[in-house]
Amino acid sequence: MDNSDLHESVILSGSVMADAHVSDINWIDKSEIETFLHSGTSGGAKRVIEGLFTRIGNEQLKSALLRLYIVTDIYLTAKMFVESIGISKEIYVEAVGNADTVIQQFRTQESTKSYIIDLLEKCVEMRNIRIGTSKSAINQAKSYISEHFHEPDISLGSVAASVNICAPYFSFLFKKELGETFVGYLTNVRMNKAKELLCCSSKRISQIADEVGYNDYHYFTSLFKKLNGITPCEFRKLNSRNDKIKN
Repeated sequence: MDNSDLHESVILSGSVMADAHVSDINWIDKSEIETFLHSGTSGGAKRVIEGLFTRIGNEQLKSALLRLYIVTDIYLTAKMFVESIGISKEIYVEAVGNADTVIQQFRTQESTKSYIIDLLEKCVEMRNIRIGTSKSAINQAKSYISEHFHEPDISLGSVAASVNICAPYFSFLFKKELGETFVGYLTNVRMNKAKELLCCSSKRISQIADEVGYNDYHYFTSLFKKLNGITPCEFRKLNSRNDKIKN
């Protein structure tokens, strides 16, 4: 979806064209929005947008068409900014929504304001990570995975939340920094721990599966063989350091 697609999608919405009495849509000081995107701090979007809405005034903001233009202009300004720092439009759209999302958000003043604030905060989050904290965030995520890999419900979303990054961008960042997907990395951590337990303990294979995050023994066995070419039982026989082995 490019800029023209978004403009066309929102402007042709019949529900807002009926409100086309707006005389001036040039309310947004784009330089202020751009300055915030480049150098604003987390938590600062609310002040910027509340200031913008105050300058426009409640009477003008009663116009659905004006609110639509405000959301659209800020959406496109933010999109161009994140693309300028190397973040793909696909990541941006996944994080803040597409044209359909925009159309849903301008219905009331409050929903318009809330959406724009959230959009700008996510852009600042992506910018901060992009320009210097990505390695730190990924190292924190790796530590979190090391501590929680045994939990069956660990997920991309839960790990992203632990380092305060939106899931779509975390997924992009994780692969960029480590050269593999989150699922691939988590699987390797679990399998390495499983191998350690198979070699150095007499625990049953079903118990080992549970301890590394797989509550389905058959799935664990199948995945282990797929990745290693042999079953856990065969791996144990070839590598065991314990004479008293339980299958």
